[in-house]
Amino acid sequence: MSVQHDPLEFDRENARLAATGLAAWLTLTVLAIVLLLQFGPAISGLFV
Repeated sequence: MSVQHDPLEFDRENARLAATGLAAWLTLTVLAIVLLLQFGPAISGLFV
């Protein structure tokens, strides 16, 4: 007996995974921008 897999369910699972990954990257990007805007001059002062 072969087990049938629903292609739509497979696509939904992949879309959910992609959305989760995109949300994580977006969160990290926004956090990095906020930190650079907040502490940019202090951080660059360490290297200059």
